[in-house]
Amino acid sequence: TTTAAETTSTTVTTPTTEPVASIEAPDLADTSWNVINYRLPDGTITNVWKTNVTISFSSDGTVSGSAGCNDYQGIWSVSGNWDAFESGVPDPNDGQELSLDSLSWTEMACDDDAVMEQESEILDLLQSAGRWVLIRGEFILRDAEGGYLFNAEPA
Repeated sequence: TTTAAETTSTTVTTPTTEPVASIEAPDLADTSWNVINYRLPDGTITNVWKTNVTISFSSDGTVSGSAGCNDYQGIWSVSGNWDAFESGVPDPNDGQELSLDSLSWTEMACDDDAVMEQESEILDLLQSAGRWVLIRGEFILRDAEGGYLFNAEPA
């Protein structure tokens, strides 16, 4: 005689979920940019004028450029997932975490006080870097909370 316990089998299945594909971040290494505008300390946006402000990311992990009169250098690294700008409306999480460390710069006196002030503002912004994103081919530097610092076009 066969009992129900002997003829009934139960199969337990564990639900499976496909891993979410992460979007690969664009490669920042070996890129160079010309800064076109930036945020002033009071929050207003101003254009770079009278100078060429640049930022370059080398594949060896160094960052360098011109702050308008003096040159700067340091170390760069990225971390975290890439959040692509897709909605048409920028949000604080767009892009990827960016760290600019060990920044140093030359200290030549510039001929124009306004250029010196602009340069000081740019160097302060670089030290506040926390995220980066590409929007319509432009490099956007943001602080850690996603606040706008400056944008640059390819050099």
